[in-house]
Formats: sequence, C-alpha cells, structure tokens
Amino acid sequence: MMRNIAFIAMLFLCACGVTDDKKEKQSEIVVLSEKIKNDPTNTDLLLERIAYNNKKEYDESVLFDAKQCLSIDSTNAHFHYLLATAYFNISKKNHAKSDYPYLALSHLNKATVLDSQDDKLFALKGELLIAFVKYKEAIIAFNQSLELNYNQEKTHLLMGYSFKQLAQQDRAINCFRNALNINPEYKESYVQLGQMYHLMQDTLAVLYYNNALRIDSADVITLYNKALFFQQTKKYNAAIEGYADLFRVDAFHSNGHYNLGFIHMELGLHDVATNNFSDAIYSNSEFYEAYYSRGNCFETLGNIAQAESDYKRAIEINPEYAFAIEALKNIQKKNIKYNK
Repeated sequence: MMRNIAFIAMLFLCACGVTDDKKEKQSEIVVLSEKIKNDPTNTDLLLERIAYNNKKEYDESVLFDAKQCLSIDSTNAHFHYLLATAYFNISKKNHAKSDYPYLALSHLNKATVLDSQDDKLFALKGELLIAFVKYKEAIIAFNQSLELNYNQEKTHLLMGYSFKQLAQQDRAINCFRNALNINPEYKESYVQLGQMYHLMQDTLAVLYYNNALRIDSADVITLYNKALFFQQTKKYNAAIEGYADLFRVDAFHSNGHYNLGFIHMELGLHDVATNNFSDAIYSNSEFYEAYYSRGNCFETLGNIAQAESDYKRAIEINPEYAFAIEALKNIQKKNIKYNK
C-alpha cells in the first residue's frame, strides 16, 4: 500500500510540474501580448511575438503581426519577408488560399528591391517559383541567394530539384552533392541522389538510400524505393529482404505487399503470391489491381471460382479496368460448364 501511495504522490508532483510549465509558457505570451497592447507600434515586441508563434507554427498569428509591422514601416525588407513566409506557409497547409502564393511572391519582390543583399529573400523566392512551376526562374533566384551565402544546403537541394524537373540530371546531381558537402547529414540530398541513380538503374542508388536510412531508419519512402530498386534490377532475394525491412516499419504498406506478390509470381510461387496480394487488399480494400493479380494466381492454381470472384471485384471497384474485364471474359469462355 505504501508503494502505491508513493507512486500516486509522484504522479501528483509530475502533474503539478506539467501544469506549472504550461502556465509559465501561457503567461509568457500573455505578458508579451499585454505589452503590445500597451505599445502597439513597438515592432521589437511584435517581432518577439512573431518568433514565438513561428516556433509554434501559428501561421495565422504570424501573418497578423507581420501585417502590423508592415503597416508601421512599409520600407522594411524583413517585414515583407516575414509576411511572405506566413502567406507561403499557410498556402501549403490550406490550398483554398489560392491567392496567398501570389501575395507571398509580391512581397518578396518588394523585399528584394529594398534589400538586395539578404540571401534569405532570394532563397524563399526560388522556393515560391518552384510552386509556380517556373524552374528556370527559380534557378536564377537560387543562384542569387548562393552568391550571397554559399553555405545553404536547402538552397542547393532545391536548385538540384529544379534542374531535375528540367531533365538536367548532371546539374541536379551536382547540386545535391553540393548540399552534402555543406551538411553530410542532410538526409533529403541522399534521398534525391538515390532517386536519380534509381532512374538510371545505377547501383549507386543503394549507396545513397543506405545513407539516408542511416540517418533515418524509419523513412518509409526510402525503404520502399530501395526494395523496389532491387526488384526492378531482378535481385529478388535482396528485394524480399528490403520489403521485410519496410513491413517492420509499416506493416500495412499496400504497394509493398503488392510488389512482393509480383516477385513471388516471377518465382513461380503463386500460392505465396496470393497471400501477398491478400495482404495488399487488407491494407487497401479498394486496391483493384491486387484483386486482379490475386485472381490471376488463383486461376493458375486452378481455383476458378475464387479467380472469377476476384476479377469481378476488381471490375466493381474500377469498371474500366481492361485487364480484369478481359480476364473475366476469358475465364468464363474457358469454363462454360462451371458458369451454367
């Protein structure tokens, strides 16, 4: 009994600590807001609240305060930058705000006129131009930013992405490597390089995927891409191991189960493949390709009734799925007696 009382007491103390901590943080913003209320034109106080709300990702609050700052001094490039950032961040979360990216770009254009020596302005402008699918213009902005401050891994990465979209692979790879020279632990550059070499069917893809997984072993997309690379290069044992690694992180990865089914079909293990396709269907009940593929396996194994059922279900989900439609017609023609 004494041990239980001690445990309850400890919980009570912990709870009090959490509550006090919350109150302290709450009072911090309350006090700051009260100061702003008493001195509404003090931009230092507004910037302090913007910094607080940026950490919390309260973008609407940042937007409000940035507008206030700009109303006090419209010639301050940093205020334009803060407002542009808020508009851009909100637009990424709320696509209904379709005018916000344009507003962000407008304020950045004003900011770069007011201050042509701030690398952050050109870096954000480039990122916005990517959103507008203006990759050539984005590259110009990124170069302007890098001329002012070369050591920006994210800017090198985004410029590499722009070159990638323009099908300039060598330049893209060079940019991704530049990002890694600045920050050898920049996972996203390893991911991008892995994808680049993956498209070229180059085994360097595995090296870069492994480096990304060294930094983040639970990266589902990279785990999937690595297994897929082995599958596409017909290294089936490595692919099977790769999908097993994926399922340890995401047991219900429907595409992973589906691809594993295809490997087992290639190996002539149709009974095992049916289980893989069943797992894909369990993970995604609308996965009509998995129903079709499982039906194909059942047909090969001689289970005509189940094969027909799966083809029909695939067509129910996607009435225009030609493979299932053709397979159902063929199976019904071949098994007239069964269908009477």
